[in-house]
Amino acid sequence: MWQKSPNHQNLSEEEERNALRKAPSLRFRFILAGVLVIGVIAGVAVNLVFDYSQKLADLSYDRLLRSALLQMDENVGLIGNEVSIDIPWSAFATLAQADEDRVFYKVESVEQGFITGYRDLNSEPPKKPVLDEIQFYNREYSGEMVRFAWVERHLTDPETAQTVRIILGQTRLSREEMASSVTQRAIEIVLLIALVAITLIVIGSHLVLRPLHRIERALEERAMGDLTPIDINTPKETHHLKVAINHFMVRLQRNLEQLENYTADAAHQLRTPLASLRALAENARDNITTGEISSEPISSDILSSNSVSSKKHHQDLENIVIQCDTLSQTITLLLNQAVVSHRLQTHHLESVNLLEPIRASCREQAVTALHQGILLSLDCELQSAFVLGDSFSIQQMMQNLIENAVRYSGSDREHASEIIVQVNEFDHFYRIKVIDYGDGIPDIEKERVFERFYRGRYDIAGSGVGLAMVKDIVDHHSARILILDNEPQGTTFQVDFAKFKTDEASA
Repeated sequence: MWQKSPNHQNLSEEEERNALRKAPSLRFRFILAGVLVIGVIAGVAVNLVFDYSQKLADLSYDRLLRSALLQMDENVGLIGNEVSIDIPWSAFATLAQADEDRVFYKVESVEQGFITGYRDLNSEPPKKPVLDEIQFYNREYSGEMVRFAWVERHLTDPETAQTVRIILGQTRLSREEMASSVTQRAIEIVLLIALVAITLIVIGSHLVLRPLHRIERALEERAMGDLTPIDINTPKETHHLKVAINHFMVRLQRNLEQLENYTADAAHQLRTPLASLRALAENARDNITTGEISSEPISSDILSSNSVSSKKHHQDLENIVIQCDTLSQTITLLLNQAVVSHRLQTHHLESVNLLEPIRASCREQAVTALHQGILLSLDCELQSAFVLGDSFSIQQMMQNLIENAVRYSGSDREHASEIIVQVNEFDHFYRIKVIDYGDGIPDIEKERVFERFYRGRYDIAGSGVGLAMVKDIVDHHSARILILDNEPQGTTFQVDFAKFKTDEASA
């Protein structure tokens, strides 16, 4: 059963653009998720690199600090039961490789106390002291962060023994500069890798969504009524979407077939009682006209009254016959329009000879025109005129144009006894003209004659559907139709069809 959509009207281009802007983007979400993941990984990597650069700088300069501390320790000894130290120049020369850093030191004995260096230098390491084990630690001193090396060992001789502590410190300027250089280089590499990864994600998102675009293009390139299943290779992730679309099109095709069958059955059911009603009305009319005269004598007043009544009944029955014909023509026209609409949606345009449907339409309408005292003629000197179109639809277009010209032309007018169909060739198109000499169409109505069920005059039989179908056919063929005035009166319907070029079609 058909269900009506809440928003059953077609969206305008502006509304479609607004809806597209408001719609969430799967590709944007995919890229955003990838960028967030890469950002988190890059942040963790930068943090790890920063820690590693600090440790690398400390490891490099701690070797120099250890070397200088050991040189100082080698020159510590006992002289006369007192600790003596001769700090070698090479120890400071080793630390001088970091030319921007300052050096602090302190030598003290547990028993003797302060020996040399900076007296206010804190001598306690953060960890529990272990003899002959060098400890490295950071501590603020003199307003700067300093890297210290600490060692404690025993000095013994035959007369005494003492415990000596040596503390050697160096500011961290060179270390921080080295760590910053390593971190900066690592960040550059990480950013480069992140940019490459994001670029690959953007390209990958396009590749991932390509099957959806292929399905979209496959549907967009189809004819309007093509409901055959989609037959393209898709990944597993989009396979179920393709299957769902195919199942939906199968259901839609069944509904359309049921609707077409219902339309055909309805037309058949309507035509049958209409034909019976017309036949009954004609029989009743003929019986009144040729009715048997009673043998019994009838007064003149009664006879006059019966004559008036018979004429009225005859006219009523004649009107019924006319309305039956009109309704039958309307049903036929609506069915033809349904067929044309279906063909325009399901059939591809192909090369056709424009003259064949025009000649067929003229032959079919010639007898109808003669019955109304109108001469229908075809003015064409061309042998062929190939265009890209549908022959059946073009024939229906010509039949409606000629029938419309015949309907609005009459034999009782001086210039309305002829309808001319002309076909002319120009450089890039063929021009068809249907010329009549009837009353013409007022300018105010020329914009409305192609509206469905619009009729300019209701005293002439018609349905208001024929010209609407003509406009649909013209638009589908990318043709152009104009309504022109004739002199001294009448109307010309002018239709231009582009020529079919074989080389362009092959390309």
